[in-house]
Amino acid sequence: MKFTTTHKLKRSITHERYDELKESIVFGKSDTHGFVFPHYDALVITLRILDTDVKCIMIDDGRGTCIIHPRVLTQIKHEDRIVPRNITLTGFNNAVERTSGEITLPVLAGGVILETTFYLMDQDTAYNTIIGRPWIHAMKAVPSSLYQVIKFPTSWGIFSIRGEQRSARECYRIAWDCLHTHQLKGKAKEA
Repeated sequence: MKFTTTHKLKRSITHERYDELKESIVFGKSDTHGFVFPHYDALVITLRILDTDVKCIMIDDGRGTCIIHPRVLTQIKHEDRIVPRNITLTGFNNAVERTSGEITLPVLAGGVILETTFYLMDQDTAYNTIIGRPWIHAMKAVPSSLYQVIKFPTSWGIFSIRGEQRSARECYRIAWDCLHTHQLKGKAKEA
């Protein structure tokens, strides 16, 4: 697997993935500065996908795929790179969802760009993207929703991306509103 490092001069250098872990990945009180406890918030971050900072990205180490909402592709003007692909995904409640396509896009984190395959799902969701195990494992990342941070090794040391607790709570509120609206529409159709 090859990764690319982006420098300030917009120059890219391709190199092998940094795999040697010289220091431990630990979570501590310093990671929680500014967060409200107790909490049950999802780990929500912002990442640079292609040339755009994409907000409301949920890190989900229980998901075996990376999902992107079509509205993000419209924003970054890359709908034309979608490859039609229908696969079936099963949620924790055995609900079956089908993807409408896939796209591979560069994701920048900690100075490392990883080409990541995303599956398109046009569902009501507050999250723009859900990053699952393929990206997490390729980056050798360790996410912690409790400490609201994801950490991974780089050749420069352990890099941390702090969660955005306010965004996580806003996404949760939007998801709840969408679910409630969907349920009301369902009851209206039954009547």
